[in-house]
Amino acid sequence: METGGGGETVEVATCACCGIGEECTARYVAGVTAQFGGTWVCGLCAEAIKDEAARRGVGLEVATRAHAEFVAGAGADPTIQVARALLQLLKRVIATAPGAPVMPPAAAAAQDLDM
Repeated sequence: METGGGGETVEVATCACCGIGEECTARYVAGVTAQFGGTWVCGLCAEAIKDEAARRGVGLEVATRAHAEFVAGAGADPTIQVARALLQLLKRVIATAPGAPVMPPAAAAAQDLDM
C-alpha cells in the first residue's frame, strides 16, 4: 500500500470477474463494491456490466453474475480478453466515424482472424 496525492491510502484491488488489478483508494473500492452487490469489479468490467443490465433490463447484481460467468467461460488470460475487447471497440468506433471507408463483411471477418 502507498499514499496517493490526496493523502489517502492506495491499494491494489483485484477484479472479481477478470482478475485484473487496479490501484484504488479504499473509499473508491467501497463505493464500487456497494454498487455491484458486494463484488469489486474493474472499470472495464463495470462498463460491460452496466451495458448488460441496460440491454437485458435486469439489475446490476444479476448482470454482474452473468458477466462473471461469461468471463469464466471464455477461459483466456484476462489481459488478452481485455486487449481483444478494446480492439473490437476500437474497430467499431473507427467503422462508425464520419468518412470511414466501408469494408465488405468478408474482409472484416478476415481481419478479425489476423488478430
